[in-house]
Amino acid sequence: MAGVFVIDDDPHIRRLFSEALTRCGYSVTGVPDGESAIKGLERSKPEVIFLDLKLPGMDGVQALEVIRGLHPDIPVVIITGYPRDSLVDGVIGLGVFACLVKPFSMADILAILETLEIERDPQPSTHPGRGTPEI
Repeated sequence: MAGVFVIDDDPHIRRLFSEALTRCGYSVTGVPDGESAIKGLERSKPEVIFLDLKLPGMDGVQALEVIRGLHPDIPVVIITGYPRDSLVDGVIGLGVFACLVKPFSMADILAILETLEIERDPQPSTHPGRGTPEI
């Protein structure tokens, strides 16, 4: 797996990332929780991770700590609806690239991907939902 890895328990957020970014030529994988993320990240290495902080089971801070142990060099972007939460304070020291506050726009996401120079497929799909499936 290369490209964009999205960890968010909201299926609408994962679908938004998958449909919009696939149309723009990015490879996208989405998972609903930290445990699924760790399993996926043990097998492969994406170019960037978008991580929600409020997750069932393992929260975003716990997931980020494990992610940093597996792949310390992958840029991680926090996505949260609670910017003043103590969880946000907990991840600042773990080297996050940016923090997006929900609701955010696709332009915000694309700006981050362009800044990070994330590789695109030269032949982007025109069919929504044709990105890498959820695992």
